[in-house]
Amino acid sequence: MDWNEPTLIERAYQTGDDQLAVIARLGFPRPTERPQEWACSFQLYGWKDSQIQTAHGVDGLQALTIAASTVRQWLDSISKVSSNEAPYEVVFPKYVPFAHGLEFHRYLCRLLDEEIEKKNKSWRQNASHASVVTQSLKGQRVTISRAVGFVSN
Repeated sequence: MDWNEPTLIERAYQTGDDQLAVIARLGFPRPTERPQEWACSFQLYGWKDSQIQTAHGVDGLQALTIAASTVRQWLDSISKVSSNEAPYEVVFPKYVPFAHGLEFHRYLCRLLDEEIEKKNKSWRQNASHASVVTQSLKGQRVTISRAVGFVSN
């Protein structure tokens, strides 16, 4: 299907053994005609039927988060995803779900925070690790950040 949406983000990836091209797209969140409902279009062009999908949420951020999370899940389900840009895991970060309740969500967040802090301590003890991260992002300049691990500049 043709993408006619205002585009927030578009990234090209190669997938599978044959490195077939797919394009991940996210539109801008927009209000719908219903009160307290927003929508955000998304697409993985070149994968399956390439149909444009729409995520709905109570606000723009929720609609965008659902759309980005779905693109991430799609890319996770495909084998051998590569890119000449930042890895898809950086562009479409994994979302920590609430489906199993707020307490479980908070527990998962604490586990992630603890593991991130362990990694930060390791990085501080081994200053040469920063160059390894830069190389793994195919030459992109990278800044190490305590809050998120790293941020591509």
